Amino acid sequence: MREVIVLTGAAGRLARQLRPSLAASCDELRLIDQAPIEIEHPGEAAFQLDLGDSAQLFEVMRKAVAVVHFAGYPREAAWDVLLPANIVGAINVWEAARLANVARVVYASSNHAVGMYPRHETLTNDALPLPDSRYGLTKVFMESLASLYWTKHGLRGFGIRIGHCAFQPADARMLSHWIHPEDLASLVQIGLRADYGNEWVYGVSANRRSWWNDARATALGYRPVHSADGFIAELEGKVTGNPVAEHFQGGSFSAAEYTGPALASVAR
Repeated sequence: MREVIVLTGAAGRLARQLRPSLAASCDELRLIDQAPIEIEHPGEAAFQLDLGDSAQLFEVMRKAVAVVHFAGYPREAAWDVLLPANIVGAINVWEAARLANVARVVYASSNHAVGMYPRHETLTNDALPLPDSRYGLTKVFMESLASLYWTKHGLRGFGIRIGHCAFQPADARMLSHWIHPEDLASLVQIGLRADYGNEWVYGVSANRRSWWNDARATALGYRPVHSADGFIAELEGKVTGNPVAEHFQGGSFSAAEYTGPALASVAR
């Protein structure tokens, strides 16, 4: 039997970085995006569609063993932008996966689901959500959606609270929450193969200054091979200067529209 994996948001930056390893790990990788998609790897098949098209979404998911859901609006925005892209789209993905008897959904959550925790606090995998923005709140919704579909329908969910994914960190905040694309791809593969029910883990490389104790990812087999530590001398002084942004883990997302207590000190 051919193993089929569906990747949503396939034309996006992060999804394109995942495509080589995903295509190599299955017989057919079905790519979904509302934008045109160019086939780049053997075994890929492209489907240009909007996640609002539930019927077509179901058809693409037929006979798939897993969905890797990376579609959505990737930054803070007004509700009329985020609701269709990040809420309705996610609902349609999980419902189509359930109807198509998909076994699991591996999805992109975000560090912004917990961005209002202060930087001096180390978070574990049982940390409650504390979103820093409307965008972060849509990721909390997605995590809850995955929980519902696991407990009620047996559809496995694996959420990755991704830090900043790039080939190298660019500022002091990234010394804590940066993840290399190869480490992110490794986490996605764990989500596709490991034995779990409903999980969320932190998407972070082996950074000594990390705000997150990612014990559950480690238990499932995650062994990051990259670290931001070699960039400390270069980047530790590269801060925003905004005391709110520097106090909370969410950085500028936390500071935007902030009207809470004044924060005079800059946290490290």
